[in-house]
Amino acid sequence: MTALPRISADEGDEAVLVVESKSIRETKTWGRRLASLLEGGELIGLIGELGAGKTCFIKGLARGLGLRQEDILSPTFTMIQEHHGRFTLYHIDLYRLETPSLDDMGLREYLFSPGVAAVEWFERLKEANELAMLAVRMSYAGASSRRIEFRAGGPRYRALVAELRRRFS
Repeated sequence: MTALPRISADEGDEAVLVVESKSIRETKTWGRRLASLLEGGELIGLIGELGAGKTCFIKGLARGLGLRQEDILSPTFTMIQEHHGRFTLYHIDLYRLETPSLDDMGLREYLFSPGVAAVEWFERLKEANELAMLAVRMSYAGASSRRIEFRAGGPRYRALVAELRRRFS
């Protein structure tokens, strides 16, 4: 069984980067930018209302990992989709589950793999607040605009957010 990476209480403030996307194309661009910094083994928790752009963001992430964005579909009915590119992308959707745990559907193995796990509706995961990960919260900021908040949970992800800020904002 894979050990859970935990966030310790003494890590201080989490690193946060907030950007505004004015189009689907910009949302995908932020996904590609994030993908360009990934090294494998990352857990990305996507949070936001229906239609906020979570799957759109993952399409950009996939493209940045060398995948065809057209192959990325909302996995609401299949719940877990694997895509093989620079790293294996595990696209997971917890929408249909009330409070899944890491031991449901083999989630532990996907979330702590050497690939990249991108989990929509991450906040539904029972252990969500205990895990080291990058939270990507998407919200409406207008008719076609979205607010994208990158929030680091743990030192590895603070460095990732700092690099996103340094290179792209």
